[in-house]
Amino acid sequence: MQLSMAVLTVSELNHKAMQIVRNYPDLQLLLLKGEIANLKIQDSGHLYFSLRDKESSVKAVMFRHLAENLRFEVKNGIQVIASANADIYSVSGTFQLHVTDMLLQGLGSVQRGLEQRKNILYAEGIFNNSVKKQIPEEPNKIGLITSSKGAVLQDMLKILERRCPLAEIILFPAKMQGKQAESEICQALAIADTQGCDVLILGRGGGSAEDLDIFNSEKIVRAVYSCQTPVISAIGHETDITLTDAVADLRASTPSVGAELATQKIYPEILLNNKLVESVKQVQTGDMLKICLPDGCIRVKVESEENNFMNDNNLVNKQLAEYAERVQNYMHAVLESMQKQTEMNIEKLFEAIQYSLTAGGKRIRPALIYAFCQACGGDLNSADVVACAMEMTHTSSLIFDDLPCMDNDDFRRGKPSCHKAFGEATAVLAGDALICMPFELIAKDKNLNPEQKINLIKILAGREGVSGMIGGQMLDMQFETQEHVKMDELQMMCLGKTGALMQASCQMGCICGNATPEQIQSAGDYGNYVGLAFQIIDDILDVTSTSEQLGKPVGSDAEENKTTFVSLIGIEEAKKQAAELTKMAHQALDNFENTEFLHALTDALLVRVQ
Repeated sequence: MQLSMAVLTVSELNHKAMQIVRNYPDLQLLLLKGEIANLKIQDSGHLYFSLRDKESSVKAVMFRHLAENLRFEVKNGIQVIASANADIYSVSGTFQLHVTDMLLQGLGSVQRGLEQRKNILYAEGIFNNSVKKQIPEEPNKIGLITSSKGAVLQDMLKILERRCPLAEIILFPAKMQGKQAESEICQALAIADTQGCDVLILGRGGGSAEDLDIFNSEKIVRAVYSCQTPVISAIGHETDITLTDAVADLRASTPSVGAELATQKIYPEILLNNKLVESVKQVQTGDMLKICLPDGCIRVKVESEENNFMNDNNLVNKQLAEYAERVQNYMHAVLESMQKQTEMNIEKLFEAIQYSLTAGGKRIRPALIYAFCQACGGDLNSADVVACAMEMTHTSSLIFDDLPCMDNDDFRRGKPSCHKAFGEATAVLAGDALICMPFELIAKDKNLNPEQKINLIKILAGREGVSGMIGGQMLDMQFETQEHVKMDELQMMCLGKTGALMQASCQMGCICGNATPEQIQSAGDYGNYVGLAFQIIDDILDVTSTSEQLGKPVGSDAEENKTTFVSLIGIEEAKKQAAELTKMAHQALDNFENTEFLHALTDALLVRVQ
């Protein structure tokens, strides 16, 4: 007998699983006792967190209209009784809870255990500053305690190879999570302490509270404390604080920052400006990475300097060119198809649209869509329509910005603005068309499922509208006649006018790549940081560049008496803020894989003013 089995798509499978969970009575109207962990509060007010006990955890979300009714502050470590319904997020197949209400029960058992452990160790003086060792100024031998697989090791190696090329780098491999992690980390620390290293970096990338809880282990804390070699703790993200951080001689917010702090006395200006100083040259030493194991040493080749994206912008330029060509070809095909399908004789309108879309530029926003799609493991084919839609949206805003009633700029990207080439009326219609086209393209795309389309359209419309780009542009106009503009008002305007589409691009790329909610949130943070830094740098370039370099008139902000970051805080302070935002953008990428291009692009945007 031959069995006939239906072939399902992944989307269909996730949808079926979602329906099963939603229709299963025992998984609805639940009362659960657990401890809050991994809490993230979105700008929208929605709460994303985990409920956990000593053995397990489950993801949960509580939407703003429900969270506003709580009578206590939600924070990590508290124990609650939650009323919830089980669900599956069909985009990623993630099992999660929709929490409708919570009652506070005090500290959770995991948090209570941590507090007790911390108090015991504090009483012993383990965390006192007086016992911490100084990080050497010129380390010749640096030990890395981390997993031999994954991005953390490569990230630290690239930074150390660039900043300290003559130092010997020794890896003491250890699992960073799981049942064997505690014993392997302790063993690696003990071995590393006998190898004559000048400094040790204990590094692990970001993760959930459960993943990082191993670094609250009393055994690991005591192993770090017992080391005679200075130890830098570089665990998780900026907000992840563990007992290992407290006992280490120096705490770094991420593994990459840990590598920088280990060498900051050698090239402090690099750390300060968060970019490669051109006068620092690589020394070819045939760099070898020594891997130390309990039973001996194995030597393996480290990536050569040609593969180190921090040495130059070749990676950025090459990848941007590839993304730009891809989206350009797709836009050309789309416009050609649309023009053939219309029965109206409106060639001049299509000519104006084509003129504006092909005006040049780096195509940063489509590049962010492609890059975040790939960073989430997605296929670029699913991002083509979205990248095209974003470039159309951005181009429409440029057409309107250049009009006499707005910024009154006669040139854009080195050639006459659309209204100068085709007249104001045609330019307005071209801009209107480029607002509508993106939604039609996304709705018709066969590479996206219905839920992706809804989420993409929601983000694009929201970040383009009154709460995003358009609202930011309105604030910009209002500030022209406002006598005093405060820093927070200026930042809000920039986050809308420039940052909104940057943020949308990052998050829309994630949706194309079927990202987790946490990744979408991190991508939004990255977009905000880069968008604000991008606008600050544009303000600087408006007073330091030339029309030939910038491709548009310079000094127009000052002529129109606009409040900018430069006019408010000066060029040098503006540069510092751009550098700090760039650093925060780097940290926001810790939740992703394959971020080499994104890190390089982040630095390249800052280098424009260096």
